[in-house]
Amino acid sequence: MAGSAAARPRTIVRFAQDVDQLLISGGLDGGEALAGTAAVVDAPMGAGHVVMFAINPMWRGQTQGSYTFVMNALLHHDHLDLGGR
Repeated sequence: MAGSAAARPRTIVRFAQDVDQLLISGGLDGGEALAGTAAVVDAPMGAGHVVMFAINPMWRGQTQGSYTFVMNALLHHDHLDLGGR
């Protein structure tokens, strides 16, 4: 299975392509480097998956909407290999 499409990481969510649409609390300097890059990545590992976030969705002061990323990964952990492959 090594090298197959199912074994490669896949981008689940990307940051907006337009720098003006990136709403970052406290302002954003150098948003061009962030625009269009991966925000959430799913990487198969052994019999499971690693879900990686470009932000810390559990950090104090984050928007409540970012907690949804973590809850979806926890609640749907057994379906992470579905879709998009």
